[in-house]
Parts: sequence; C-alpha cells; structure tokens
Amino acid sequence: MVLPAPGRGAPDGPAALARRGPALLAAGADAVTAYRSGRRVALLARYPDRDPAMPSFVPNLGLRMVEAAIRAAGFADLECRTWDLTGGEPEAVAREVVAFDPDIVGVSAYLWSLPFFCRVVARIKQDDPRRLVVFGGPSARPVMFSKPPFSASRDDIDLLVINEGEETFREVVSLNARDAAALGALRGVAVKDGPGWRETPARPLADLDSLPSPYALDLVQHGGLGVLQTYRGCPFTCSFCEWGTMESPKRVRAVDHLDRELQAIARHDVYAALLVDAGLNLNRNAFLNLSRAARESGFFETHGLICEVYPAAVRQEHLDFLASVSNAYVGIGLQSFDNAVLAQVDRSYDERRFDETFGKLDAVASLAVEIILGLPGDNPETFRRNFERACRLPCALRVYHCVVLPSGLMVRSPPEHRIAYDPISLKMISCSGWSEAALEAECRFLTRQAALRGGRSGEFFWTFPPPR
Repeated sequence: MVLPAPGRGAPDGPAALARRGPALLAAGADAVTAYRSGRRVALLARYPDRDPAMPSFVPNLGLRMVEAAIRAAGFADLECRTWDLTGGEPEAVAREVVAFDPDIVGVSAYLWSLPFFCRVVARIKQDDPRRLVVFGGPSARPVMFSKPPFSASRDDIDLLVINEGEETFREVVSLNARDAAALGALRGVAVKDGPGWRETPARPLADLDSLPSPYALDLVQHGGLGVLQTYRGCPFTCSFCEWGTMESPKRVRAVDHLDRELQAIARHDVYAALLVDAGLNLNRNAFLNLSRAARESGFFETHGLICEVYPAAVRQEHLDFLASVSNAYVGIGLQSFDNAVLAQVDRSYDERRFDETFGKLDAVASLAVEIILGLPGDNPETFRRNFERACRLPCALRVYHCVVLPSGLMVRSPPEHRIAYDPISLKMISCSGWSEAALEAECRFLTRQAALRGGRSGEFFWTFPPPR
C-alpha cells in the first residue's frame, strides 16, 4: 500500500492555535472545549518485539478493519495514513505523526504496544492538545488506566473504544463537532468523567458482511499469514480469556462473503490463513459457511490453515474439513488436565473424550496442545504433572505464562485468588497456589526444558516440538 504523503496542516492545527495566543497554549487541554474538526487521520499499531517463540508476521487485522471502514465511508476530505510498526522508538514515531499533523489519532492497544503508544501520544498531545486521541483494542479499557503506570497517560487519551471499533471509529471521523457532548453520545465508548471514565451504552454488534474487507481494498501487507474471521465472540466465559466477554457468537459471515474474502487473501501471496475465531468448531453455522466457501474457492487446496479447536466439540464434519486442507495446524487449548484447576477459571475437561478426539485429530492435522502456567488454584506439583503428561503426547506443546487481561482475570477474578501481576506486561506474579518464588522457579524450569528438548523460550510462552 502506498501511504499518502504528509500534506498541509489542518486549518486549526498547532500554528493556528499558537496565533491565538500563548495564554491558551499555557492553559493546556482543559481550557479547550472542542477538538479539531478535520478528517486527517493517523492510525497506529505495533507488532510485538521479535520473540524466539513467536510465529511469522501476522497483520494487525483490527487496525486494517478500522482503516477499511473509514476509507470505504466516502469522506471527501479524508486523509489517512497508517503506522503498522515493527520496532521503532516512541519519540521518532511521534515526530513522524506530528509532521503528518493529524486531527484524529487512532491507536490499536495490546499489552505489548500500550506502553509504547502511551509515550507516543504524550508527545503528540504536547504538540497540539486539540488532536483527538482514540485508543481501541484489548488494552483500551478504563481499568488499565485506573492505576500506575498507565494512570499517568489518562490526560493524553480522549476516548476508549470498547470491543468492536469499525463503526464507532467511523462515527468519530464523521463528527463535525467533536466536543464532550458529541463524544459522550457515541455508543460503545468510554469517556473521561472526573477522575475516572464513564462507559456509554454498548453498541449493537455489527453485521460482519457489511464491514469492508481490508484484503479486498489491498490495505494489508503481502506475504506471511493471512488473517481470516468468520464470527466474533465465544459461547464460553473462561475467566482467563477475553473472548467470552462479547455477545454470544450468533453473527456469522455468509458463504459468498467468505468466498470473496478467501480469494482476496489469496491475492496477497500468503502461505496459510490464520483463523482468529475463538475456535473452528464453536459456531456451527460459521463452520458450515466456511467449509462451503472453501470448497467453492479451492483456497485450502493450495494454502494451509492455522486454527484452534475445542476438543469436546469436535465432530466428524470438522475432521473431514481438516483432512481436505493441504496443511492444517490445530491448537488444542486444554489449559490444564486437572478439572479442579479448570473449575477455578470456569473451564472443564473430559479426559475420555479428549483421548478419543486427540487420536482422530492427529490423523488429519499437525497438533499442538496448549497449557497455562500460573493459573489461580493450580500449584507447582500439579502443573509439573500436567507438563510431563503433555510432553508425552505425540504433538507439539505450547506453555503460556498466565496474563491478567483487562477484560479477563483483572476484573473477573474473585478476591480469594489473591492475584498479583506485573502492571506493564500483565504477567501473573503470584496467586492462590503460586508464590512468587515458585512461579519464578517454574519459569526457569521451562526455559531449561525448552533448551534440552529443542524448543524455544519467549517472553510470554515456551514451545516444545513433538517428542522424538
């Protein structure tokens, strides 16, 4: 994609603001009752720092979906530029954005990018406090900005988009007057209210077929993995996860829409599609539509598929579909083999069903079992038994360090879990069953085991190859 070159400054940009007198600038953002009215938009996202355990580059679908929504809206005066970053320094990125002189800055905020972008927008706001700064994504939640270190960034962020962002951000861009009343009338956002935030009524969830495709608009980088979504949400409400905080996944993409999407993704020279649904088999209507679209497009005859499955819900139709894929890689999110542990986080496990399903999946796909280190209610002894059992399975293994997500354990963990977590990385430090020393010791153990078994160690997880 060719990005538009920086053009003229907006008529109410920093130069014009400065001409209105130093007293206004000295008063700061609180003295300004409205934000800039132009439609010069900067969109920012950042890939995690390169990690030995991370896969190949995955496009930021959320950022590109928002970009597609505003580009397809037909704003005659829209000027949009994206920063889809790998690496970089906050000060340098801020200088580039300031040189572009946007009226609106939209940020895709994840746990790995939030600290970086808080530093970026502080500089952007310092240059002109009337720029509207909007954060969306999983970390754009009031609870994240209620305590240090991110509480210090509250004055630099004007609006938080809760859950889906395409239609909400398009409405923000469409506003001609972006004062507090107009922003507070939007649905699905959080606005500043005294020392805290006020969430407005939830926005009705979008018809997925009505959302413009960033692949069809050629907004996504070529190569690597394509990102595919057939529905949103999850029928389960596991407290360590954020999927189940959305509405039950009844909205699915139609066959013809998926067919066109697969063809558009294929034009981007990808080697496989990463299915970002909560699971291949957690929404039957979505699965049936995907299966039919795959047959009609022939996409998976020449491309791989990376997806998750919920083992207790695997049926023959799912096995037949995976067998038709040229190279299927399936993650099985067990989290633990121990039902007493899983009960602490609203999950369950059927051992007999798992063993039967595992063998069937193993015949049609490459598998990776996934477990979590540091779940509340677990302990070093139980975890170690689970780890050794998982290592004996004839498949790859991924071990994730438990993180306290802002729509997950951060707000859904009961007091008896006694959770303590790193305020920046959100990694669990201690909780019921895990002392800080015990969790640190188990991290060291996994790092040693990864080295001995030919695996990889990353910041948030460890990967292990199938046993020889």
